[in-house]
Amino acid sequence: MKKLYKYIFKYKLLFFTRIITISLAALSAIAFDFMMGFIVDIFANGENSKFIPIISASILLIIIMFITEYIDGFVMSSYIKNTVNYLRTDIFSKILSKDMKDFSLDNSGKYISVLYNDIKIIEDSLLNNIFQVISSFISFTISLVFLSSISPTIVLFISIFGVLGFVIPHALSKKLTLEKNNYSHNLEDITSVTKDLFSGFEVIKGFNISSKINTIFRNYSNTVETTKRKCSIIEAIIKGFSLSFSVTIYLGVLILGGYLMYRGEISVGTAIIIIQLSTHIVGPVKISISLINQIKSVSLIADKIDNMLYDSSEDVEDTDLISFENSLEVKDLTFSYTADRKALSNINLTFEKNKKYAIVGESGCGKSTLIKLLMRYYKDYDGDILLDNKDLHKIFSSDLYKNMSMIQQNVFMFDDSIKENIKLFANYSDEEVSNVCNRSGLSNLISSLPKGIDSLVGENGNKLSGGEKQRIAIARALINNTQILILDESTSALDNETAYNLESSLLKLYDLTLIVVTHKLIKNILINYDEIIVMKDGMVIEKGSFEYLINLKGYFYSLYYIQNDDISLSE
Repeated sequence: MKKLYKYIFKYKLLFFTRIITISLAALSAIAFDFMMGFIVDIFANGENSKFIPIISASILLIIIMFITEYIDGFVMSSYIKNTVNYLRTDIFSKILSKDMKDFSLDNSGKYISVLYNDIKIIEDSLLNNIFQVISSFISFTISLVFLSSISPTIVLFISIFGVLGFVIPHALSKKLTLEKNNYSHNLEDITSVTKDLFSGFEVIKGFNISSKINTIFRNYSNTVETTKRKCSIIEAIIKGFSLSFSVTIYLGVLILGGYLMYRGEISVGTAIIIIQLSTHIVGPVKISISLINQIKSVSLIADKIDNMLYDSSEDVEDTDLISFENSLEVKDLTFSYTADRKALSNINLTFEKNKKYAIVGESGCGKSTLIKLLMRYYKDYDGDILLDNKDLHKIFSSDLYKNMSMIQQNVFMFDDSIKENIKLFANYSDEEVSNVCNRSGLSNLISSLPKGIDSLVGENGNKLSGGEKQRIAIARALINNTQILILDESTSALDNETAYNLESSLLKLYDLTLIVVTHKLIKNILINYDEIIVMKDGMVIEKGSFEYLINLKGYFYSLYYIQNDDISLSE
């Protein structure tokens, strides 16, 4: 629970203003109880002269109660809005700050569940309830103080049963906490499963497995509802206990008040005041027993969120990189996705400014992993990656990604226009956008669309082909004008002519450091690279120019001629 305190007290002014407003509301309600008693006594004693003043005071009190309730509702809605928004955006920001390895430890559906399902539980069970508990405590305390001045015996009776009312349901609070946590985990599971099932819609339809998928979803849905039902049952038992004790207290106060009135120790009006005050004691006792257990039930959810957002990297960004000047160096780099799966082993490379590099090798040899490390997608590795002799871990993200860009094989598209997917919501001019569209081969596509560059691409670009998405990805990298451009099989979905022309134009850019992962071993392209890096089984086994590697007649020689089918295996 302590982890949530910083969110609860983020907006201290609104928090304590709400306490003031609920205190005023409680005082107004109690004042009205006294007013009812006074009115009864006025009529009982025949004091007609006091009738008009007491009615006027009652009307004024009603107006004050209305204004107080309005202000209280306004303050509460502002507090909930700001606090929930801060909580959600802070969690979202922490998720984005995780590196790829930490992020991938959990299904993205779980992150979505935390942002919406768990935060909704925290809002309902903690943020809303905490003020109801405070309000109940204030009403209870004020009523008890006034009641003690009237009858200490009644106060003693209420105190005994009030304590019992809290102690007995407390035994169920741990069970409720566990079930609330199970409910949260089941919401995570169904959110993750639903996301995955919708992502695999084409497979579901193509292999006619809708019936099986419906069964899978039905089982997850049933599990969620079963857990929610268990929470409701426990909450109902707790409410049953609280109701029983509150009714006992109310009945006891009624009997004791009636007895005092019977003996002539109090007036009828005072008896009514006692009965009304008891409602402000019984009600809070009944409500608080249930609410306190609900508040405690979110403790495990808070711990789960904290564990999910834990980032294993403790690196602190503290180094500037105004401009890339010399080289990107990789020294003794070793990386593993898991303890028993080594992806890279003892990599040593130097990428010099404005030179062009191709990384080749069979699928699974570690090419994509290497460039993801260069882009700092993963931080938990052995060895060093230095950019202008500065530790990659320490460079400010804004500086790093101002100097480096990467075009991936699987291109993500925002559900927005082609223009915004190129600009990525930055302030580039229409002339700059038009220029990169021409350079990336997008002009024909744009001219064929009714709305041109303002046409929407759909969810993750589902209105575009794979080649069209890759052209947009290339355009967004070109407009960023970074000094180091990394391509991960980025021309694989393009036709040969477009891919050749695009790669050739990039190779001609003098002021660009180009690192390209490719499986297309085309001589007319490869001869333009300053160095070809050949990888196998997570290691760099050869590197050099195209002519050097061919003359070496090693692993690259075999890859090249097998792909191009220029010589037979016997040679």
